[in-house]
Amino acid sequence: MSRVVAITGGNRGIGQTLVNKFSAQGDKVAVLDAAPTPDDETEEILKDSGGRYFPCDIRDRLQVNVAVSDMEREMGPVDVLINNVGILRVNDFINITEDEWDLMFDVNVKGLLFVTQPVARSMIARQQGTIVNIASMAGKIGMVGQGAYGATKAAVIQLTKVLALELGPHNIRVNSVCPGIFFTEAGMPNLPSLGARREWKDKSALRRLGTPDEVASVVAFLASPAAEYMTGQALNVTGGMVMD
Repeated sequence: MSRVVAITGGNRGIGQTLVNKFSAQGDKVAVLDAAPTPDDETEEILKDSGGRYFPCDIRDRLQVNVAVSDMEREMGPVDVLINNVGILRVNDFINITEDEWDLMFDVNVKGLLFVTQPVARSMIARQQGTIVNIASMAGKIGMVGQGAYGATKAAVIQLTKVLALELGPHNIRVNSVCPGIFFTEAGMPNLPSLGARREWKDKSALRRLGTPDEVASVVAFLASPAAEYMTGQALNVTGGMVMD
C-alpha cells in the first residue's frame, strides 16, 4: 500500500536522494522546501512518481501550516515525516555572529518544531505514524568551527528522544539518523582540500567517505515495518567515525 511520505529540504544532497529512494519504493512523496527552480531535478522526480512540491519557508510557522494543510488535503494524511532540512555555516565559536547562530537554530530546530507539530497532531488522531529526524555526528562530538551547528543537531537528537516518549503511547515511532561526512553541498565545508578528504577517510573505520544513498537506506529502514520496535534512537551512519 502506498504511503504518504513528507520530506523537508528535498531539493539537493541527502534530501534529493531521499526523494528518489521513497519514490522508487512506490510511496507518494511530498516535499516541503523553498520554491523549485526551473532546472530542479527533484521536481522532475516528483512529477514522474506522482509526488508534489509544497513551497514554504521552513522558518515561518504560517507558511508551514498552510503547506501542511494543502499537503494533507491534496495527498492525504502523512504516514512518514522526514525532517531533513538543515544548513551549516562554519565559523569559530569566538567569531560566531548572532545572525549565523539564529539562522541555524531557526532552520535546523525551529523548522523541525513548526513542521512536526501539525503533522504529529494528525498522526495522533489516527494513532499511527513514523518520524525520522536527520541530525548529524556533529550533534554527538565536538567539531572545530561547528559550535552552532553542533548545538542545533544535539537539540535534534534530544527532541527525538522527547518526541519518542510523548508520541509512543499513540503508536508513533520517532528516531534520528546521524550522518558523517559526505560529498554533498552540506558536507563540502568539511572537505575544502584533498588533504581534508584524506584526513576524514582515515577517521573512518572503513577508510572511505559515505554516500547519500547509504543514509537514505538507513532512513528507509527506520520508516519501514522492519523497525517497528525501534524508537528514540540516534543511529550513526559514519563509517565508524563515531561509534557511541
